[in-house]
Amino acid sequence: MPVANIPLNVTVTVDLADTAPAWDGQGVAGQLVKAAPERRYTLMVAYPANKCDVAVAKDGYQDFAGEDAVEDAAWNYMIKSRGIGLWHEDGTDGAGEVVESYIYRGPDWVIKAADGSEHVIKAGDWLMGVRWTPEAWADVLSGKINGLSMQGSALREEADPADLIGLRS
Repeated sequence: MPVANIPLNVTVTVDLADTAPAWDGQGVAGQLVKAAPERRYTLMVAYPANKCDVAVAKDGYQDFAGEDAVEDAAWNYMIKSRGIGLWHEDGTDGAGEVVESYIYRGPDWVIKAADGSEHVIKAGDWLMGVRWTPEAWADVLSGKINGLSMQGSALREEADPADLIGLRS
């Protein structure tokens, strides 16, 4: 099972084609749990436990991490980093401040996204509350910022068949 090392930074991401000159309005919707516009606040799933990426990432892999690895990563992030940048790009730090970070302990929590789809927050998922700068909040409202993505290092291991059985969809 992949083992998380120490995430160095959290970055907000959208799915941009390498050839796109600017954001094209397309992105992978994050699991937005709560928003408080008057406070420029969002609560989102930072990383789900035991859930494989929905597609192969630009690095050529589909990753997942178990509950212990997600918890270790969340704790190390709060101890050593807490940075919020945008789109994995240098020079974007300070787009928001982490005001909440925790591992959800259960029971299953069903949320409904703006598009009507349902998502389940499960025990072991890492949730993060961010208070955004006014500039970044404008991008949240427009849909340009629509999720959280870890940026940092991790140890990647070949998945054991037993680990794959426990993955959720």
